Amino acid sequence: MNESKIIHFLQHDKQDKAFRRLYKYYPKVEKHILINSGSKEEALDIFQDALVILYQKVQNMSADSPIKIDGFLINTCKLLWSNELRKKKVRTGDDSGLGRLEFKDEIEEQMEKEEKFKIIEDVLQKLGEKCKKILEMFYFKSFSMENIAKKIGYKTVKSAKVQKYKCMESARQMALEMSHLSASQAGSNTEMS
Repeated sequence: MNESKIIHFLQHDKQDKAFRRLYKYYPKVEKHILINSGSKEEALDIFQDALVILYQKVQNMSADSPIKIDGFLINTCKLLWSNELRKKKVRTGDDSGLGRLEFKDEIEEQMEKEEKFKIIEDVLQKLGEKCKKILEMFYFKSFSMENIAKKIGYKTVKSAKVQKYKCMESARQMALEMSHLSASQAGSNTEMS
């Protein structure tokens, strides 16, 4: 699924097109809810509630936002159903298609995770090329510091380690600033409501 196209449809009064594409995930959600003491009607209600939440979330996003629409939608359905089950006090089964159902109190937890991933991606975009390359090789490709030193052209492993440390500190500082900015924007949006 083209994430940016879905976001564009949802933001520009073409929700029908977006929802038609998103309904391909409904069978997984229905199966999960049926296995976990629910009915087809409840599954449809939960899925539609999750679509509304997704719609509201993307209204203030850019089309190139790093959100995984399918993951967000399915996790939102799981959280909504989890809350429903807690109200009913029903034990749950499991479904390998969606993974283990975990009890969460709020859907905001999922939104916070998405926001953190966005901050990480933004930080990586703003880091210099050398830092981005070092951190990518170390954390995502599991290169040793010796290999990184050779590939980047450092004379010693110690030099590469020092540079990695500086890159991490720079990334940490940017992430803190972005999360503070994000929190203050969220606070001002709440005050306006």
